Amino acid sequence: MGILTLDITCPHCLRDKAVLTAFGQVEKAVGQYCVSFLCRSCGNPVSANVGSPYNRNPMDYVRQNSDDSLPGSFDFDLIDYFPKEATHSAPDNCPERASKFFIESMDNLKRGNYETSVMLCRKVIDIATRTILGEESGKERLSQRISMLSAKGKITEQMKDWAHIVRIDSNGAVHSDEEFTQYEAEEMIGFTEVFLIYSFSLPEMVKIKQQAARH
Repeated sequence: MGILTLDITCPHCLRDKAVLTAFGQVEKAVGQYCVSFLCRSCGNPVSANVGSPYNRNPMDYVRQNSDDSLPGSFDFDLIDYFPKEATHSAPDNCPERASKFFIESMDNLKRGNYETSVMLCRKVIDIATRTILGEESGKERLSQRISMLSAKGKITEQMKDWAHIVRIDSNGAVHSDEEFTQYEAEEMIGFTEVFLIYSFSLPEMVKIKQQAARH
């Protein structure tokens, strides 16, 4: 007796190559079924639209024959599935590397890797502050660079205070024994996102509006 599985990254727990096992189905039209799967890692469901070129009932056919998986089956086609894995993006006009690490940070938060998420946020702010200050950043620590930006009016006093609240600076950003909760990681990402918007997205928006006003 075979089982039908869905070979995708689970959109709920984000486990790569998660085992999602079929547990129910509904015939939508001739040769087309909506098959329900459960992730063995997190127990959450995924629904898939499955085509049957030979007009076979997917679950019954597999039970009577042998294991089969989607996509890649010779007997069935994976048309679509939902929900999809959430995609992340960084605020507009950020430095490329800062955007890359910000997206990785959000992905790690979703996966429950809170320390890694925080570490990557610190890296994002490190890149961003050095980009803004240029040669002035020198060998200054991150917290000092935050204060420099505040003194120059590049960020608000409230943002500087927020940076200290979320522990944006650390002596051991990579080899750290600090532990962070989900709430603390979410706070760090919240600060990082606002920092990027205020430092890069907003100035570019103002610049575009000013140029449009001149014409």
